Amino acid sequence: MEKDNLKFKKKFFIAFAFYLLFSASSSAAAQSQALITWQAQSFAPAEYTGKRLPSPGTNINLGLEVIREKKLRDLSKINIRWYLDGKLLTQGIGLKETSFLANKGATHSHFVRAVIMAEPEISGNIDIPIVNPKIIIKTPSPADTFIALGKTLLQAVPYFFNIANPEELIFKWSVNNQALEGTNLLELEIAPPIPLNQNLNVKVMAQNLKNDLEFGSKEINLNVQ
Repeated sequence: MEKDNLKFKKKFFIAFAFYLLFSASSSAAAQSQALITWQAQSFAPAEYTGKRLPSPGTNINLGLEVIREKKLRDLSKINIRWYLDGKLLTQGIGLKETSFLANKGATHSHFVRAVIMAEPEISGNIDIPIVNPKIIIKTPSPADTFIALGKTLLQAVPYFFNIANPEELIFKWSVNNQALEGTNLLELEIAPPIPLNQNLNVKVMAQNLKNDLEFGSKEINLNVQ
């Protein structure tokens, strides 16, 4: 009977020791937070203050930091593994930054996960949405579909193309389904004679000079007052 009690006590203390070790590890992991940041190298106009989104083929830069007790943790001697959509992307000691090319179509997303091989192990993940390149037609009065009788300047503003500047795009304009020749321009001037109360359907398409499959289009309806 006494031997059984000793065995029971021994098992209890071993189990309790494992419990304390597991609790300490879980507590340490809970106190650490892995933060993944990303930046898409797609184009957006200078006045755009939002986050640039990647379109298919965009290079995406990734960054990683671990915060513990409100301080950045030194990761320079810790192995870091990066996963893209469940597959190992790269790994290395102190590898806090890496990059990849978006290879999914618009409306899909890439799932990125970083694992810090520390004791205890820490991980973080993030979804990165993929979008189509797009064009905005900028009018003199953005909230108005009416234009005054006279010269009106319309501007095509590209977003999220894989370009360095708009000069790498071909622009094609049309008004009321009639293509305008020689209008490979960011801006289109609509000038008289245009009858009053004339409805105008204006379209613009932009295509990447280096990639026939990368394009965006936009159309708006205007009324001459």
